[in-house]
Amino acid sequence: MKHQNANPGAAVIGCVTAPWDDAADPFLRYLRDKRIMNPYSIKCGPMDFSYYHTGNVSTPRKILLDAGGFNEEFSVYGMEDIELGYRLEKLGCRMVSGTDAKALHQYTPSYRQFIERCEQAGYSLGKMLELHPELRHQFVENGKRTRLLKRIHSLYRMFSFLSDPFYRALVRWENRIGTLPVTAILDQHYYWAIRYHFFLGYRQYTQHSGNKKAAEADFRLGRQRVPDLP
Repeated sequence: MKHQNANPGAAVIGCVTAPWDDAADPFLRYLRDKRIMNPYSIKCGPMDFSYYHTGNVSTPRKILLDAGGFNEEFSVYGMEDIELGYRLEKLGCRMVSGTDAKALHQYTPSYRQFIERCEQAGYSLGKMLELHPELRHQFVENGKRTRLLKRIHSLYRMFSFLSDPFYRALVRWENRIGTLPVTAILDQHYYWAIRYHFFLGYRQYTQHSGNKKAAEADFRLGRQRVPDLP
């Protein structure tokens, strides 16, 4: 996809939307209302490499070749585009918003599919920080929520298992109320599930890599904690 007036040396990042406006599925309604496209959705504000999401982006061929393209060491979904964005930025590539560059993504993930992606993206964050430890100050921080998850993640997992029948019943009820925002209790369930599974993926990577100290950290993408989504 070509974008007009793209400046040389600039990556033009467009908007990606999904056809969820009339969704009846409660989880899609949650994603719609929170404007979440993936576990590390683009946020508003000044752009840097952490906004380099390749769902809709144009980049000059020469600087892509100079950067070496995607790093094939990433073995699961997520972060490979942001890692490439970092290398592009180091070469002088600017990240700019392409307000007229719009794409519709025919994407309707289930709740289970999305949280699996959250775990994969958290795992890939560990890989990116292994490749670029200088980014740890931007993407990793000690945080109250992650300290809480660290202490109670086993209890949270047990609670999720025990409460699953209740949430299944709630989802069935929510399916019958049309396209309205989900109830507050289901909103919180989805909110914490996304957080937990991203944390779990990152923790798994740091344990696999032997860096257990980093596993106790909280993390952020750009100015947003992940998975501290809106």
